[in-house]
Parts: sequence; structure tokens; C-alpha cells
Amino acid sequence: MSNPATRHGQGIKELMRYLRSIVKQKIRYGPGGEDHNDHFVIYTDADWASDVTDRKSLSGGVGMFYGGPFCWMSRKQRCVARSSCESEYISQSTYAMQGQWAAQIFRDFSMPEYIGSNSKTVDMRGDIQGAIALVKNPQLHERSKHIDVCYHHIRDLSEKGKLKIEYIPTADIPADGLTKPLTRIAFERFKNQLGITHESVVSR
Repeated sequence: MSNPATRHGQGIKELMRYLRSIVKQKIRYGPGGEDHNDHFVIYTDADWASDVTDRKSLSGGVGMFYGGPFCWMSRKQRCVARSSCESEYISQSTYAMQGQWAAQIFRDFSMPEYIGSNSKTVDMRGDIQGAIALVKNPQLHERSKHIDVCYHHIRDLSEKGKLKIEYIPTADIPADGLTKPLTRIAFERFKNQLGITHESVVSR
């Protein structure tokens, strides 16, 4: 840092206090987790135009398996989305690839039953109805024709039965904490959704 200030030192102290407070926190897999699905499920989220410099959005996604995160990612989108619906659609497309990667891992280990209820279709959850409609209905041409072709592969996966996307409320999406700052209460809920618990609970 070329110009350190008192606030930077205070920030470091806050960070160290937080890290010390979570030393005994663990990810718990199994029926005690927040997500009780016995197969892989992807949750996606996105903000909209959060970067004040270039107005690009942030994508977040987490793949849950037996109550805990199997894979996760938070990254800036490569293009500028014109709406929150479009931003969410881009995020869903990005994490659809993660879903197919995870599905291939389960196949490689001869465990296709964990891919989804039919051993083939990856389940995905999102909180923007318009973005889900874009995936399910490729005829919405006027709303989506300007979106980069590389993001439309999610439609192909849906049409071929390799991916199924459904709506759930924002409060139930574990990926919400990967795209925005959270209040203390929301952050605790976020940790519970990820199956993060105290070591004493895990050891019972």
C-alpha cells in the first residue's frame, strides 16, 4: 500500500477478529445440513451493474450436495447486462457449465444417481422469473437476441433434458452472499444455508 492510513489498520484488526471467531466452524455434509437434497443442485444469483466504472454485473453460484457446497464461484461478468433479468440469465448460463462439469465427475465415479432425480438432469434454482423464462422458452427472441451467443447454450441443455431450472425465493438461495454484502442476520442465514456450523455441533 502506497498510502496507508489508520482505517486500514482498523480494517486488518476487524479481519483478524473475524477469522479468530470462525476457527472452529466447519462445513457439515449430511441430513443435518440446510439443503436436504440427496443429489446435486445449483443455485445462482447476480447483482446488476454494480461496478460503477464499467457497469458490469457480478455472478454468483454454488453447487450444493448433501447439505454442503460442492463447488462455488463468484466472478464479474464479461459483458454489460441491460437489465437484472439479463444479468441473471448470464449467471445461470455460466453456472450451467459448472453443473455439467459436476455431472461428469459423478459419471466418472459411476455415481450418476447423484446428478439428479433421473440420473441425468442437473437441477438449478434461480430467483428471477424472467431469466428462467428465457431458458425455458427460446421463442422470446426480442428480449434475448442481443445477448452473446455463448450464453445461449443453457437453452440447449434445457431442451435436451440435461438441465432443469426452477424458481425459489431470494431468501432461500445460498448464492445470495456471493454477489452482495449482507447484514449480520442475513450473513448468519447464508452460513446456515451452506451447512456451516460450529465444531461442537459437527462432533455430536
